[in-house]
Amino acid sequence: MEKIIPFIRYRFIAYAITITLIVIFSLQTYRNGGFNWGIDFVGGIKLTVKFEQGVDTAQIRKVLTQNKISAVIQQVGKEEDNEYLISTKLASRAENIEESTNALKAVIQNNFKNVEILSIETVGPAIGDFLKKSAGKLIALSIIIMTLYLAFRFELKYSIGAMVALVHDVILSVLFCGFAGIEINIPIVAAILTIYGYSVNDTIIIFDRVRENLQIKTKQTFIDVIDKSITQTISRTLLTALTTLFAVFALYMIGGEGLNEFASVLLFGIVIGTYSSMYIASPFVLYWEKLTLKKA
Repeated sequence: MEKIIPFIRYRFIAYAITITLIVIFSLQTYRNGGFNWGIDFVGGIKLTVKFEQGVDTAQIRKVLTQNKISAVIQQVGKEEDNEYLISTKLASRAENIEESTNALKAVIQNNFKNVEILSIETVGPAIGDFLKKSAGKLIALSIIIMTLYLAFRFELKYSIGAMVALVHDVILSVLFCGFAGIEINIPIVAAILTIYGYSVNDTIIIFDRVRENLQIKTKQTFIDVIDKSITQTISRTLLTALTTLFAVFALYMIGGEGLNEFASVLLFGIVIGTYSSMYIASPFVLYWEKLTLKKA
């Protein structure tokens, strides 16, 4: 006889874990002074420079700090290329971006010999606001499209369950960024959208098996059917998750400063997405079914 793991029995423990994470992440985000928005969303300057002589990030950071400039410094290309990307945010909306750009260039050129400015990218506050709103709309639109797709592919209760899980994933992913002080920029938005796709894929696999098992005439309750469906798909779900986690972990280890935060969000999101498909989406379908039966 097939052994069925009672996943749904432990749903309240899962709810407690979710609530605890939300509270902890929210409090730490507040202590951190709010979310760490990137240049893409608040405006700022990205300066790519090339030094003729060997210079490291510590030397560049020391010079910038002495001139009261807060910046993120990333090495570009090979170490012997001596190329660096210097990113600094605007201190306020009133700050003149052209003056700030000239000041940053002057600090670099006055403190280092034979330095070449390879490129300059600037984002004004108005553009940053526009990109922030656009990113929010993109995330909301992706949830709506996935919900409509699942409503077409399955039934309304399944699509709403998946939507609740997706909202759960994005809330925790964004709060994780606030908790860890991760800079929220365009790549992080891309990571969140990737998490969406991963999470909804897990959810579809479970829901598809639920639908198949419901077509088999047995005396099992709806809870038993969900437990059976999750049990039947858990090995595939975990193997897929572990394979992806190994790949993303490798990216985290060798990707350098520029990819660490992106990989961190993906690592967290893959775990949360796997968890939400079993303990958020599936129980919601159960509650919907119970509510429907009561009304009937």
